Amino acid sequence: MIRSMTGYGRSETARGPLRLIVEMRAVNHRYCEIAARLPKAWGMLEDRVKKIVAHGVRRGRVEVTLTMERSEEQAGDLQLDWSLADQYIQTIRHIQSRYSLPDTFAAKDLLTLPGILQSADRLVAAVEDMEEWVASAVQAAVDDLLLMKKREGEKLSHDLAQRLALLEAWTNQIREMVPESMKDFRQRLQQRVTQVVELTPFELDEQRLAQEIVLFADRSDITEETTRLISHCTQFSEQLTNQEAVGRKLDFLLQEMNREANTIASKANYLPIQRLAVEIKTELEKMREQVQNIE
Repeated sequence: MIRSMTGYGRSETARGPLRLIVEMRAVNHRYCEIAARLPKAWGMLEDRVKKIVAHGVRRGRVEVTLTMERSEEQAGDLQLDWSLADQYIQTIRHIQSRYSLPDTFAAKDLLTLPGILQSADRLVAAVEDMEEWVASAVQAAVDDLLLMKKREGEKLSHDLAQRLALLEAWTNQIREMVPESMKDFRQRLQQRVTQVVELTPFELDEQRLAQEIVLFADRSDITEETTRLISHCTQFSEQLTNQEAVGRKLDFLLQEMNREANTIASKANYLPIQRLAVEIKTELEKMREQVQNIE
């Protein structure tokens, strides 16, 4: 089953005073591109996060954001590194004693020193089994993203299948018209040649002329183009049930189908066929817009 390239996935999990939120936004892209934003303390996990996403996403650009929040119960608590504070105080007092400096150092000054207040990043780094916790949350978000992409893909597949049925029906109508169109073309060509012969002051080789008429009429035969168009429709239908990434294959098939439709429109000197060829080209353009959203 085909999948859309666009979608949104989210997961949320808590451990101790921390809550981890993973969000993923997928948009159209020619290749598979993954961008991840993590807290500083988890920078070394970026590669693993990308690998988890890449294992599920086959094509498109995915933006992954990991956000860490502290629970409301813990949000107002100050986390101080008392051991580090003791070291700072001892060092400050040693400097004051050594250089006979006045004791003007206040508690608020201590709080401005690096590392005294335990930051959210340090709390994050202290979480046990941090890597597995993050990996599990990312995988849950990927699963949520894929579910949305699959649902959207089902809608796209249904729409494309309906349009494909129209193409096949119109192409079959054209195939049925081919004998009549060839007969009509030969008659009109013969009439035109007869008029030219009557106005020509010299004698023409009628046998050679008849051969040229047949040859010219054969060049206007679109049987081969309609056969290829039906074949492309069959291949397109098969790809709609493929489990792999088929967006590029579908786009290529649409290009080939459009090429056959153009040839039919230019070769068929028969108004009903030309009208159907225009309808086919219009429908192919609508299908191509839809295919741009498929992985």
